[in-house]
Amino acid sequence: MRAALTAVVAAGALAGCSGGGDEEAATPTSTTTDTVTVTEPLPQVDDAPGSVADTVERILPSVVNVRTTSFGGGKGDGSGVVLDRRGIIVTNNHVVEGTTSVTVVFNDDRHRRPLAGTVIGTAPERDLAVIRVRADDLVPLPAGRSSTLRLGDPVIAVGFPLGLGSPTVTSGIVSGLDRTIEGRNGTLTGLLQTDAAINPGNSGGALVDRLGRLIGINTAAARTQEAENVGFAIAIDGALPVIAQIRQTPPASQAWLGVAYGSVDTNDAAIQLGLDAATRGAVVTVVYPGGPGAAAELEVGDVITVADDVPVRSAAGLTRFLATREPGDEVDLEVIDTAGPRLVPLTLARRSS
Repeated sequence: MRAALTAVVAAGALAGCSGGGDEEAATPTSTTTDTVTVTEPLPQVDDAPGSVADTVERILPSVVNVRTTSFGGGKGDGSGVVLDRRGIIVTNNHVVEGTTSVTVVFNDDRHRRPLAGTVIGTAPERDLAVIRVRADDLVPLPAGRSSTLRLGDPVIAVGFPLGLGSPTVTSGIVSGLDRTIEGRNGTLTGLLQTDAAINPGNSGGALVDRLGRLIGINTAAARTQEAENVGFAIAIDGALPVIAQIRQTPPASQAWLGVAYGSVDTNDAAIQLGLDAATRGAVVTVVYPGGPGAAAELEVGDVITVADDVPVRSAAGLTRFLATREPGDEVDLEVIDTAGPRLVPLTLARRSS
């Protein structure tokens, strides 16, 4: 079951770009939670562009390598962007979903050892997640305005693809605006398209303009064999309000199952779990001791298909359901594993650390 579950989290119509992590990491991780609110303004940059190399030199300290561990010890690699000197980093939800631990590796010549990361919140439907590390001297990347971009504007993508161990830089132009694609947790809208190479491991990394301003969060590359140099990034104008909401929502107010879960949203994912190909739902990847899931005897490998008569078609669907409930609510989950279906009643709790 462990090998099958590790493979489940890899399904999607487009290739998410977390190198190795797409196979192991897939909805919001239920690791430790925390909340931080910071009003410090993002730094400003000069209006005069220099060479691409000069721009890259400035932004490299702000782009990090996000390394994850998932059920069964599977490892994943993605990227992230520092937004606040006091430990706030943004990445893609699909980089951290379903994971059991997160570690952040820096490129700033200050933090020579990796730091443990805490996922303080996610927005699966926008493929965004916010991580916090215990540091107060990070180098944040200034934000630009994606709404001012035009077709043909030059852009630079920075991340940690293919498990190479150090940052990779690619350059190109804005190839398309306001794109819509099918992501692993639903439809992603308002994306930037670029021909700057986006490879596995670039997920969560930075797309910047020639001034070094953050204009997008890299999220996916086209997966069809016919496509060449087609990558997508979440436009920063749409991302920043979502990130702010994640940071301001107290985790203790959220209804919690006490488990981490990933998506079963393709035939292959269901078959790899030993289930009927038509099965859809959210697969339990971690059960936290002392939580509601443990009390209700949920097990790793269980697939939640229905919650209070509401069909659950993916991890994002379960997250949306939980957003409509309060801590203390009683819910009935319809669950299936290789032994067959069963009904699991449980009482939701407040998310704890």
